[in-house]
Amino acid sequence: MTVLGFTRPASKLEASVKEAESLGFTVLAAPSLEVEMASESEFVRLRESLIADSVAVFGSTTAADMCQKYFGEHLPELFEGHRVYAIGSRTADRLTELGIEVSELPKEYSSYGLVDLLKEDIGGKRVVMIRSDSGTDILSEGITEAGAELVDIAVYHLNDAGVTKDTEAMMDAIAEKHMDWIAFTSPMSSEVFFGHMSERFGEDGFRYMCQNVKVAAIGRPTAEALARLGRPADLVPSKSTFRDMLEEIRNHRP
Repeated sequence: MTVLGFTRPASKLEASVKEAESLGFTVLAAPSLEVEMASESEFVRLRESLIADSVAVFGSTTAADMCQKYFGEHLPELFEGHRVYAIGSRTADRLTELGIEVSELPKEYSSYGLVDLLKEDIGGKRVVMIRSDSGTDILSEGITEAGAELVDIAVYHLNDAGVTKDTEAMMDAIAEKHMDWIAFTSPMSSEVFFGHMSERFGEDGFRYMCQNVKVAAIGRPTAEALARLGRPADLVPSKSTFRDMLEEIRNHRP
């Protein structure tokens, strides 16, 4: 049975473990990041930024959840009359559950895919980007280069969850060659885990990672982060969802 390791935000960890186990993996998992809701001023800024003909873009399910938590039952009316886009299918599904109609999904569920979807139709318009404070520059740069006015709203903060017993168990499994795959779901989660590896094992942390375990990245931005860290991904799924990544790992043949 394939031993799979991954780190996820604490709020998503339990469901992610169950999903991986349902596909037959033996799972080692630990919290990577803690989610902290932004201050009221960011939500006020969001409301004031949605002027006529502006476009709204949600960068994650968590962004949708934070908006629902703040605006409550008034959330759908906030986006009435605006085109709303989501970075992927799960974010779109969550917005639909909250009563917000999503205009269209990118072909590639990533920041690159969103830029490709939006760039021909946002020149001269305001794009309100709703995400965490740790998003990549890919969206910001792509939207600006397309001639749009970008308003970046960070409705939540991501903080390093620190080293837990589960994190230590994952690092031990890698060092002892007891893990087959490790999967990363964001650039920040890969950077945080590699940082903990380096603190514990020094430069050998990277050597363990390179030699002892295969690495999967959920999408291009995460794969690029891994390459910068010195460990290019062995697998990047064709669709950037957690489920698709799990299924491609399960079906992977060397």
